Amino acid sequence: MCLHYSRIRTEDYPMRKTAPLVLFILFLAGCPMSESNGGATDTPRTPQYIREHGNHLAGQPSLYLRQHAHNPLDWYPWGDEALAKAKDEDKPIFLSIGYSSCHWCHVMEHEVFEDDEVAAFMNEHFVCIKVDREERPDLDAVYMDAVQAMTGRGGWPMSVFLTPELKPFFGGTYYPREKFVQLTGQIVGAWNDRRGEIEDQAGQLAQGLGERNGPNLGSRDLERGLVAAAVQNGKDAYDPTHQGFKQRQKFPTPIKWRFLLHEYRRHGDEELAEMITGSLDAMARGGLYDHVGGGFHRYTVDSRWTVPHFEKMLYDNGQLAGLFLEAGAVFERPDWTATGLDALDFLMREMRSPDGAFYASFDADSGGEEGTYYVWSREDITAAVGATDGPALADVLGVSERGNFEQSGSSVLTQRADLEELAAEYGRTVEDLAGLPAKHRAALRRIRDERTPPGLDPKVVVSWNGLVLESLAQATALTGRPEYLAAAEQAASFLLEIHRREDGSLWRTSVDGATSGQGILDDYAFFAAALLEMYQVSGDERWLREARLLVDHARSGFARPEGGWYLSAADVVAPLGRTVEYFDSVEPSGNAVMFNVLIDLAALTGETTYHREASAGLASWGGLLEKGGVEVAWWFEAAGKLLWPYFDVVIAGEAGDTGTEALRLTYLRKLPAVAVLSAVPYGGLMSRCWNWRRRWRGKRPLRVWPRLTSASSARARHQPPTEK
Repeated sequence: MCLHYSRIRTEDYPMRKTAPLVLFILFLAGCPMSESNGGATDTPRTPQYIREHGNHLAGQPSLYLRQHAHNPLDWYPWGDEALAKAKDEDKPIFLSIGYSSCHWCHVMEHEVFEDDEVAAFMNEHFVCIKVDREERPDLDAVYMDAVQAMTGRGGWPMSVFLTPELKPFFGGTYYPREKFVQLTGQIVGAWNDRRGEIEDQAGQLAQGLGERNGPNLGSRDLERGLVAAAVQNGKDAYDPTHQGFKQRQKFPTPIKWRFLLHEYRRHGDEELAEMITGSLDAMARGGLYDHVGGGFHRYTVDSRWTVPHFEKMLYDNGQLAGLFLEAGAVFERPDWTATGLDALDFLMREMRSPDGAFYASFDADSGGEEGTYYVWSREDITAAVGATDGPALADVLGVSERGNFEQSGSSVLTQRADLEELAAEYGRTVEDLAGLPAKHRAALRRIRDERTPPGLDPKVVVSWNGLVLESLAQATALTGRPEYLAAAEQAASFLLEIHRREDGSLWRTSVDGATSGQGILDDYAFFAAALLEMYQVSGDERWLREARLLVDHARSGFARPEGGWYLSAADVVAPLGRTVEYFDSVEPSGNAVMFNVLIDLAALTGETTYHREASAGLASWGGLLEKGGVEVAWWFEAAGKLLWPYFDVVIAGEAGDTGTEALRLTYLRKLPAVAVLSAVPYGGLMSRCWNWRRRWRGKRPLRVWPRLTSASSARARHQPPTEK
């Protein structure tokens, strides 16, 4: 409900036909909750007792779990205790998965989970387990697949009913109280009367989910036509009326636009240029962007990019900042560059921990109501900036008397007004009106700061931090301002110190330095990609070494025999088998990022193993690339590095030398997408410590001046890097 989505699939689940039978069983059972004569109230753990003393979520590091610690439902975190209880008591499991900034998760908590009658029934008949999807994306992925297979849709909060063996037999998303009461009564009746049929259906569903993580849909040779077909798929999905892709609700999906941007840079396709410029303008000028505080909301609930769902997610802002920075450089749009920097400034100001890492999200709700922190009336605007500029500013920001937000008389701010019409109306110049938002932004922010702010989830997620660190490094590359790279380096040092264990594995999350959750593939891949970007911008060898360690650990701990990598490590309990995530959605696929990182590492280190692994691995997924289109955009980014020339750029010169730095900045400010950058000392690669850099041998300055050279890595011929 916080997000309904349907990922493009290359095959239907074979068990999709079983869902109507499960629904039929539940309908026939008809066991309304009110008929239960449970004995839970005979024990000390009544709903009232649990509400007062807490359930089993108290003390959990996750803010989302702690938010439910005093629900009268006797929630357990996912773990041995809860799973053993379900088996020992032979009870079905009610699994609820959500996250702290999810509006409809809060709604269901207030309407359903805080109700004593509901709690008494659930505590008697189910083992209730609560999961933070941001801590356990592997569980979220597999059970979301189950819900989508049964219902054709998915979202959060996710509500799934499992057998004690953890096999799903019914699922959905948000339920209002009365529907939930009816549903759970029917499930209990079906469980008691027709359990064998339910378990058979659950077994078929689990088998189908397991088969999804098997073959790669067929291997095939990579060819440029596959990339061209993906670009055409993106063109076909484009919304020429409102920009972005054809969706009822508009998600920015930055990884898709970044791929299309790189294809434009490679081929100069003017249709792509029109799509990109139109879509980025729609995002930056509409309600998706916070025109007062900076940063992007998660998506808009309408197709016109006007009214957002007000969550602010770290992963969205990290990716969108980088997209706007690169597009600003490519299209020479300083307004886009400013938008990207503004998003990073927002993150550094409001979502950065004292240790330098970045927090997970801002809630959609403010004081229990969605969006009230962000919307304005015309009276609000005039009170903030005065009568001279107030009416004109309100019009520039799209604030009308009627409002555009839920018939409240308030408006989400936009910057899409026709300034020429307003200039004629107010007798002012277009330039004057265009400058009003910047002129009064600080005043609007001061007024807004007096409102009840949305909740901040102080969870640090490694993969999401990686997305931000990459953009921070790019910001320094583009502007020459060192504070962005310094912020990236501080955060990276924190992650390596706090989140890395002695065996080289990662903790996925932390709160106030207390770590939890084993790292998933995304944590290693996204963090390694960021470290490689930081190395190229800073020239600091440490980041290259650390990236290589992360990648090598992931290659061994997550590898699939068929090619690619599982989402979770080998030692993580996977109830329905280890999941493989291959589609790009709001975040890129961890597999796709890993392939890109391997290709970059091959170029930066001369290690041919990385290149061979990437080339063979991508070919093994050729069937996915053939059918996935723009939904696997970042896989095609990696394929493009193999199919077209991909350059190794080397600057030979002393670190800190003015000429060396001038060359570095000249190169970096283009934010190139088809090359990687390295540096060697003035004297060339003479010492033994440099001998492993085989591709760099012989690179020296010209006379007394630093020198920049480049060489194609022959990627177009699927050859490993040469050793010249």
